[in-house]
Amino acid sequence: MVLGRLGRGWRNVRKVRRDLKHRLLGLPWMQVEPRDRFLFSYPRSGNTWLRHVVHHVTHGGNVDAMDALEDAQPTIDALEFGERLARMGDGPRFFKSHLPAAPYFLEGKVVYIVRDGRDVTLSYYDYFRHIHSYPGSFDEFMKKATTGWMRYGSWRDNVGSWLKYRDHPNMLLIRYEDMRREPVATAASVFAFCELEVSDEDIRAAVDASSVEKVHATLRSWNGAQGTQFSGGASGGGKKGWRSRMTEEQNRIFVDHAGDLLVSLGYPTE
Repeated sequence: MVLGRLGRGWRNVRKVRRDLKHRLLGLPWMQVEPRDRFLFSYPRSGNTWLRHVVHHVTHGGNVDAMDALEDAQPTIDALEFGERLARMGDGPRFFKSHLPAAPYFLEGKVVYIVRDGRDVTLSYYDYFRHIHSYPGSFDEFMKKATTGWMRYGSWRDNVGSWLKYRDHPNMLLIRYEDMRREPVATAASVFAFCELEVSDEDIRAAVDASSVEKVHATLRSWNGAQGTQFSGGASGGGKKGWRSRMTEEQNRIFVDHAGDLLVSLGYPTE
């Protein structure tokens, strides 16, 4: 147990060093090619579900472990990214990240997934309590989250950085809520944008194979290796909305922080 914590601590130090090198010095994370396709989002926004759907189409089947998903669609800011990038073959390459916007990514095609920031914050709180044993209250966590304490900045800063490019021809903005309500139509728009010819039948099969339970099982394969059985799911599969968990005062604080973005993305403020 102690060795496990030490190992995770050393990995976190290495992540911080990498982040500082790329963010402070502005060094690109990779050489982007026109064939590259990026699935970006703020954490807890449904990125893993979309990765499952894409994997089912591009690799012809389900994925059962996070390592396999990472090999097929590497996370850009993961420590193992260089090794995985070197093993990728010809044809379209798919990548995943929660990084804020950088213009060079738009030399490929970027799909940015956005989710109501209040649901994101609640889901992130659940994640930190289970994965990092965060001891604080939700009020304390929300204060940290809205002041940029998180690795990928605040929801407002991260989402806002990408919204600057929402009209760029190489960017597609989709909402998590639309993915949940109309998964086949949303997935079809993603594949069309990524210039992949996929039949309606194959899209429906990919969506059916990428259930909430399936995504949770894949996430558990990674979280189990970290010493927890947390499924990592998006707040119970997206069933628990912020209205059922946030007080009026907590909502007011978040709206004061990011109400302009909520409105611009079509989310209610009350």
